[in-house]
Amino acid sequence: MKSDFFEFIGNARQRRSEKFRNQLYIFLICLVLSIFIWTLVRLSKDYYYSIEYHLIYSQVPSHLKLAGTTDSTLNLRIKIQGFEFFSEQFILKQYREYDVSLRNVRLRYQGEHISGYLLTNRIGKEIISQTNFPNEVYFVSPDTLFFEFERKAAKKDSGKQ
Repeated sequence: MKSDFFEFIGNARQRRSEKFRNQLYIFLICLVLSIFIWTLVRLSKDYYYSIEYHLIYSQVPSHLKLAGTTDSTLNLRIKIQGFEFFSEQFILKQYREYDVSLRNVRLRYQGEHISGYLLTNRIGKEIISQTNFPNEVYFVSPDTLFFEFERKAAKKDSGKQ
C-alpha cells in the first residue's frame, strides 16, 4: 500500500508532456474567465444595504437644554448595485456620524415637562443627498426621534443693585 502511494507521488512529480501543460493552461484560463464573468454578473445586481449613522445633536432651542434622547443611531436601508455594495461592505466600512439640527424640533409643553420629536424620513433623505449614493432611502429606523428637554436656569445678577 505504501509503495503505491509513493509511486503515485513520484508520478505526479515527473515532468508532464507538452500536451498536458497546454491542457492545464487552457483549463486555468477558462477558470479565470468564468470567475471574472460570474463576478461581473453578481456585481451588476441590485442589493438592499443597511447603513448605520451615529447621531450628534446640535442647535438646541436657546431657552432649553437637551436632557435625553431615545436613540443615538439611525439605520438607513437603501438599494445599491453590487459593486457599491461590495466596496461599502468590505473596503470602505467606516464609522459614520451625522449632525442633526434640533432647530425645527416640534415641542410639547406639559407643565414643567418639555418633550419634542423629529421625524427621521427627512434626515434620511438629507444624509443620502450628502453621500455618494444616488439612490432612494427605502426604510429609516427609527421613524421618529424623541427628546426630553429642561429649561435653562436663569442667570442671576451677582451683587448689582
